[in-house]
Amino acid sequence: MPIDEQLARWHAYGQINQQAIETVGRVQQRLAVYWGADTSTPQVDVLLLHIAASLGRIGRGGCVSPLYQPMQEEIRQAPMFPQVMAMHLDLLELIPVSIPEAEQSYFLANLYALVREQHQRLLPAKNAVN
Repeated sequence: MPIDEQLARWHAYGQINQQAIETVGRVQQRLAVYWGADTSTPQVDVLLLHIAASLGRIGRGGCVSPLYQPMQEEIRQAPMFPQVMAMHLDLLELIPVSIPEAEQSYFLANLYALVREQHQRLLPAKNAVN
């Protein structure tokens, strides 16, 4: 199912609001235009749907448990972590609500997978964070 249809379905069921849909659109645009990502891949869909679901949970007062600690460590130790973190911090600026650390751990995991998948396509981090 195309991401727009899934977002519309979640909106119709009251799982996300219009602001979440607009935020996902801004993130998708930023990934494509600023970072040079191919946003037509399943990995980007997973990232965007996770952001939408996260915004829905936050709006309902919920939050996920953090990503398994060894996986977080693997991401932090990866050579591409500065790129992942730069993208993460950049994309957080587009999200109009505060995102709990536990939710952010999954954003990082999805961005890590995206960078691994598209490392040769993505533009270098302009402000890499070590």
